[in-house]
Amino acid sequence: MASGVKDKLQFKFRFAPWKDVLDWFAKQADLSLVLDNPPPGTFNYTDTRLYSPAEAIDLLNSVLLTKGFTLIRRDRLLMLVNLQDGIPANLVAVIPSDDLDKRGEFEIVSCLFAVERLSPEEADVEIRKLLGPQGLVVILSKARQIQVTDTAGRLRTVRRVLLSIENPESMQGKLHVF
Repeated sequence: MASGVKDKLQFKFRFAPWKDVLDWFAKQADLSLVLDNPPPGTFNYTDTRLYSPAEAIDLLNSVLLTKGFTLIRRDRLLMLVNLQDGIPANLVAVIPSDDLDKRGEFEIVSCLFAVERLSPEEADVEIRKLLGPQGLVVILSKARQIQVTDTAGRLRTVRRVLLSIENPESMQGKLHVF
């Protein structure tokens, strides 16, 4: 099984049913799990590293996304979502883009990005190329904003691209030609 040490978690799973893994994690992280249908198959992962609960969610999501599922944390609630059913918009946290660096690579969140040089429609065309299968863009034309939902890792890329378009001077010295 796995162990928890002072708010750190260690993974030692071998052919463990997903339901058992997610129940264990929710208990260790002091979260309430909403789980209707666990993913098929088992979880196999052993590591000597100690993970914070946020890092552990990210590790679990990196595997779950390959199976068409994701974990979404909302306050003390942890929900397993089947991506084929879509992600209910009200479950995904809308965060400031500055908070993206506090989120895990595979954690699904939503951010609003203001655009001035591009129209929101042009930004939509550029940004969709960067999104994963669960990505979503909502255009807010009059507000000159786009709301983008995807993994925090992909949203960090979106943020960098929009920054390079909206404020190319801020990217000077960061572009390396080889």
